[in-house]
Amino acid sequence: MLSFTTELPIQHGHGPDAFLEAIQAWILGSPHTKLTADKLALLGRQAEFQIQQGSDSINILRATCGDENTTGIRYLQQNGGLEWRTTAVFSQDASDTWVGVTVSCEASHPAVRLPPAKKPILVKTLLERLGGASDGELRVCDSPRRLAESEIDFASRLIAGRSACRLPIVYVSAGFQGSHILDPVRLARDLAGMAHVVVEPSRPFSVRLKTEVDSENVYGGTIGVYWPDGGGRRSFFVGREYDSPREVARAVFNEIQVALTNRRPLERCTWAHVQETASRQALRALRASGSQEVEKYIETFDRELAAKDQRIEDANREIVRLKNDIKVYQARLDAGAGSILRIGDEQDLFPNEVLAIVRSTIEDGRTRVPQDSRRQHVLDAVLRANPEPEDIAGSMQEKLKELLRGSKGIDARVRKGLEAMGFSISKDGKHYKLTFQDDDRYTFALPSSGSDHRGGLNAASDITRMLL
Repeated sequence: MLSFTTELPIQHGHGPDAFLEAIQAWILGSPHTKLTADKLALLGRQAEFQIQQGSDSINILRATCGDENTTGIRYLQQNGGLEWRTTAVFSQDASDTWVGVTVSCEASHPAVRLPPAKKPILVKTLLERLGGASDGELRVCDSPRRLAESEIDFASRLIAGRSACRLPIVYVSAGFQGSHILDPVRLARDLAGMAHVVVEPSRPFSVRLKTEVDSENVYGGTIGVYWPDGGGRRSFFVGREYDSPREVARAVFNEIQVALTNRRPLERCTWAHVQETASRQALRALRASGSQEVEKYIETFDRELAAKDQRIEDANREIVRLKNDIKVYQARLDAGAGSILRIGDEQDLFPNEVLAIVRSTIEDGRTRVPQDSRRQHVLDAVLRANPEPEDIAGSMQEKLKELLRGSKGIDARVRKGLEAMGFSISKDGKHYKLTFQDDDRYTFALPSSGSDHRGGLNAASDITRMLL
C-alpha cells in the first residue's frame, strides 16, 4: 500500500552524485539496514546496478538525454513481517532540479498490521544535504514564512492559488488576541518537504486581507490548507472536531499526507520516467552506431512512441478540462448550493460570534411561528444541526463589568484587561478611545477621569448593547 509520496525542488547546483551521497547517508543512518558502507560505496559507478545483502536490496538507474539528467533508486527492506519499498528519483534539466520520494508498505501475512503513515527520514536528509529551492513564490525549507504587514497582495496570491506553487500552503491565521493556536516553527518542521507554512502577522492583517480574497481566508486562529491552482481549502480549528492544538496539527499532517499520496505524481519524478529516459539514451546510442537495420527498428519504435505520447497529451488536456469543471462546480457550491447561510463580508470578531448571533435570532424566531408548522420544523432542524457554542459574549459582558465597575479612568489593571479582550486604547483629548479588534465601526469613549462611580458600569452597558 502506498503510504507516502512527495516531490520538491532542490538547489540547482547539486548533481546526481550529491543525490546518491544523500541516499547513502540515509541508509547507513538507519539502525535496521543490512547494507554496509563498502557495498554502498559502489553506488553510481554504473548506469544500472543492484546491491543485495540479506533481505535488503537497492537498485539504481541513471540516464542522460539532452539537457535532462535523471537518477533513480529503489530500496527494498523487510522487517518484522513488513516489506518497505522506497523509491527516490533525481531529475535535473537546464532550469531546475526536483526530487521525488515514494514509500509503500506491504504486510507479508494478514496478521501483521500496517503502521500509520509517517514522513520518511529521507525527506529530511535530502533537504539538509541538498537544500530546498523555489517552488513558485515560496522556498521549500523547514521554517515558516512569516508575512509582513505590507504583504497583503502576496498573501492573496497564495490563498487564491496564483503563486505557482506545487506544494500546498498551510496558512496559520492570527487569533483574536493576535497569537497563534499552535507553534508554526514545529508545524513547518513536521511538514518540511510536504507543504509551505505561512504565518499571518496580526488580526488587523486578516481583516484587510478578507476584502482582497472575497472572504476566502481563514481567520481567528484557524489553520487553512490551500491547494495549488485554486484547488480548494480545508479548515482546522480547536472546537467541535479537535480538542487541542496537538490534534489540529495531527489532522493537518494527515490531510496533506493523504492528499499528496492520492494526487497525480509529477511525471519527471517517477521511476517510469527514469526508465523512459534510459530507453531514449539507448536508442540514441543505437542510432549513432549507423546500422541500417537498427535504424528501421528505431523508426518503427519511434512511431509507436509518438502514438503513446499523443494519447498522454490527450489525457492531460482532458485532466485540465476536468479541473476547470471542478472549479465551476465548486464555485456553484460556494454560492449556496451546499450551505444554508453565507455570512457575506463579516468575520467573527471573537470565536463563534456569527454562529451565536444567528442561532439566537433563530431561537427567537422559532417562538414567533405556529406550533408544529413547517417553519418551526425547519428552524428546529437548523438549531439541532448547529449546537449552541460557548457563551463567549456573556463571558465578555461579565468581564467588562468587572473591569469597569467603580472605575473613574483607565489604570494599568483596566488597560491590561481591555487589551486582553481585544480593545486597542488611545487618548483622545479628555477621553480614552476604545476600538474593538481595530474595527472603527466599534469605537467607544471613556472619560479619562470622572466623579460618577457608576460611570464605568454605564460605559460597560453601552459597549455591551452595541457590541455583544
